[in-house]
Amino acid sequence: MPVEIAKAGWVYRRTSILKRWKRNWCVLYSDGALKCFESPDSKVAEWSGVLPTKCLLIKTGSQVGNVKAPQGRSVESLLMLVFVGNHTLTMCAESPEDMSAWQTALEQARVLNRTASAPPPPPPPTDAVAPPPYPTQNAAGVTGFAGQMYYGPHPPPYVVQQPGTTVIYVSDYPSYYYRRRYDGSDVAMGLLAGAAFGSLMWGPLLWW
Repeated sequence: MPVEIAKAGWVYRRTSILKRWKRNWCVLYSDGALKCFESPDSKVAEWSGVLPTKCLLIKTGSQVGNVKAPQGRSVESLLMLVFVGNHTLTMCAESPEDMSAWQTALEQARVLNRTASAPPPPPPPTDAVAPPPYPTQNAAGVTGFAGQMYYGPHPPPYVVQQPGTTVIYVSDYPSYYYRRRYDGSDVAMGLLAGAAFGSLMWGPLLWW
């Protein structure tokens, strides 16, 4: 299946060894490959590269540095592609407007498929989000209370809140439950009830 052409045109290419300008027919393909030919009819490229995996940066104009533009061309028409391993390709478009068009096309090719190939972010931990609000009446028939809520269809025999607060005991029958407090009142009430019961038992003996 042939690859579509994203952009093509005449561009001056600076040779890597002699540092001379040579007019090439450059073709940028839709898969991010860039090839420079001697003419539009040439079958063998004089230079080729892959932008999505190799090109790191694109410089334009005065950013290119100490490079003199070809005769009759301005510095604003310069382009430099920086590749992995500090390899570069210096080009000069026909005009500043043509340079901007090449810059846009080359930049789109440089970042091609990078977003799609990036690994997805890891899922958040299961305990990072609090459980959703539970109904006031749970499956065991125990009304919800402040401080702690039990989630699930089978609650434990008892549910303990913070020290000094209410403890709810759940019986085998979901519809019955009672409360008890650990704040000293249970002890006092127990002693008082025990004293009253004892006086009733031992009172007749003491009187006799």
